[in-house]
Amino acid sequence: MNDKELYKSAPSADFASPARRTERAFHRSLYLGLQQLRGRPVGSAIRRLAEWDALGPERYAELCRERLAAMLRYAARHVPLYRTAPWAEQLSGRDAADLDNWPVLQRDALRQRRAELVSDARGPLRVNRRSSASTGAPVTVTWNPTALAWSWAAEYHPMLWHGLSLGARTLRIWGSGRPLENWTLNRHFVPAHDLAPDRLDAALRYLDTRRPELVWGSPSSVTELARHAGRVRGPATKPLVEFAKVGGEQLYAFQRDEIRRYLGARVIEAYGCTEMGPVAAECPRGSLHLLESNVHVEIFRDGAPVPPGETGDIVATTLINRGMPLVRCRIGDIGRISPEPCNCGLPQPVLAELRGRAADLLVRADGTAVHASVLGDALARYVGKAPLGHARKIQFHQVDRRNWRVEVEAPSSEDRGHEDRAALEAQVSELVRGTFGAECRAQCEVVDRIPREASGKYRYYRVPTEPVAPSRYATAPYDRNAEIGDGGDEPHRRDTAGMRASASSSVTDAPPPSAV
Repeated sequence: MNDKELYKSAPSADFASPARRTERAFHRSLYLGLQQLRGRPVGSAIRRLAEWDALGPERYAELCRERLAAMLRYAARHVPLYRTAPWAEQLSGRDAADLDNWPVLQRDALRQRRAELVSDARGPLRVNRRSSASTGAPVTVTWNPTALAWSWAAEYHPMLWHGLSLGARTLRIWGSGRPLENWTLNRHFVPAHDLAPDRLDAALRYLDTRRPELVWGSPSSVTELARHAGRVRGPATKPLVEFAKVGGEQLYAFQRDEIRRYLGARVIEAYGCTEMGPVAAECPRGSLHLLESNVHVEIFRDGAPVPPGETGDIVATTLINRGMPLVRCRIGDIGRISPEPCNCGLPQPVLAELRGRAADLLVRADGTAVHASVLGDALARYVGKAPLGHARKIQFHQVDRRNWRVEVEAPSSEDRGHEDRAALEAQVSELVRGTFGAECRAQCEVVDRIPREASGKYRYYRVPTEPVAPSRYATAPYDRNAEIGDGGDEPHRRDTAGMRASASSSVTDAPPPSAV
């Protein structure tokens, strides 16, 4: 398969002007050529992934098992940590290619014994990726050039499922960016940590004048752009941009809806982490497919793997990174693998449930611990309802079981003194009491600005510095359940908890040092 065949389904390929098609091809060729010069064959990896899409589920699963077994044998030979306890004990006399013989690698070991996880095999110059710490303390992972190529291929290859070409004109809203990298990839960069109204106005002008095919950023930053567009223009009568790719944070259903309503964009969710690179990507039918040829995913509960259909901690094994082969690494998120395939025809299994940080627990007034993502479902009820639904941002801080401090960022500094304060306080109190118990009290503070994290990421909550001890844990499972459509352009979904999640990287938790 050559590049011409691979990219012939680029968005509006039959209708785009010759200049736009030439622009895509130029940036695509430049990027892939530079990567090849750096020893990262991204183009050939993308072509290989596209070929594997045509495999049946059984042959694809067999291919992934072969790649996993090869990585496990390599890791057992070349990773110093795996020659110590408990790995040496559990692997002694057993087949290292059998994943069932391997213990779970905890994140503490990844941080404290990182040097022992780096492969002792000689090879080309390696690169370190450092996480943004969205799932706890930061971790640093060493990648070899071929692994980086497969990682970037897994970033761009799923975009082909939607007809998006590498090199498509893009508005990129992210925490960091390099001018040369952005120019090479045909991106207009907007820093996510500074989304002031004038910067959002400039981003809307870019959408109007340059007509990019894609907006790419964290869910909160793209939602903030969409909400700004809604304030100044109202609902989009025609798409301002065709697609919005989001990752790096938890994605909530109300964010997806606002991006659709005010930008007119179809949302593509991506999930990944620094430890593994891209882990899952959304198909046109709305399912989040596990990229199993790059990373093997298991769901653990009570120290053991559970079958598809059950919820637990996500444990992942790299199939590509021989610079630092992480085997059964607990990455800090919660999920569930569907026992059923997606009817889109792709062979990759489906991640049916995804929640952010497993440690992000809040406590109801009765002492029941719940995942902080319940706030996403609660906020969905106030979308478009003044005054809370018109706020730029909101953030919940739990003080103790019954007391909350809630910060609300007004649409602008001029609006701060004109908000209906009584109505705002009533809505905030209603939301907190309805979610965490009628005994709860909420102190509402209207502020000019709620800062983002240094990485540009944003969460709607802050867990207590000193966690509130729960008396018990909620047992009702979270259900992501996507109701797959019948082949039409828009997927049909039911998100019973009102959210989708991503802890990704863009897809990754933090972008690699350089994409070019």
